[in-house]
Amino acid sequence: MVTKHFPEPDLVQHLLAGDEWAFRNVFDRFHPKIYRFVFSFLKDKERSEEIVQDTFLNFWMHRENLRPDLPIAPLLFTIARRMLVDAWRKAASSENFRRRLIARMESELSNDVEEKLFAAELERITQDALKKLNEQQQKVFALSRYEGLSYEEIAEQLHISKNTVKYHLMNALKVLRAHFSEHGILYLYFLYFIA
Repeated sequence: MVTKHFPEPDLVQHLLAGDEWAFRNVFDRFHPKIYRFVFSFLKDKERSEEIVQDTFLNFWMHRENLRPDLPIAPLLFTIARRMLVDAWRKAASSENFRRRLIARMESELSNDVEEKLFAAELERITQDALKKLNEQQQKVFALSRYEGLSYEEIAEQLHISKNTVKYHLMNALKVLRAHFSEHGILYLYFLYFIA
């Protein structure tokens, strides 16, 4: 059966009215692109499909914010990116995430000594980057990224304001971004530290 595609402003009007057929139209039209985008980061079919499903669910749940004059695709990619970041943040909050990631890298690179050395160098550079942070930045960063605490929870635990938490985290990310950039490791920066 051929699916008729409305022009996007009309489609958005149907979505705003709660038209489930319009949502199905959006899903059919954009699912393959969003899936490829997510899979390019996760390399895991099942996990990628979960993120894509969550992306479209989030899109539908917040459809009242749609504007007929804006295209749908950039919004879907933005939602998918946020879902990816959340997934990485949750994974990173588990204590053994880093060990599993390195083990996975080593198993995939087991036949290539040079790339094994790169993985070890990557770990060293990461530890060096963390040492560049001052004590308060290290605490805030660890609570945010490794323990998965919110700004409010960190503020309460460290007895500082939420704005101070945000300030320390932003400064920590700047230091880390600069350090990884010096070593040409911007992709790793995205995976571990993007806010």
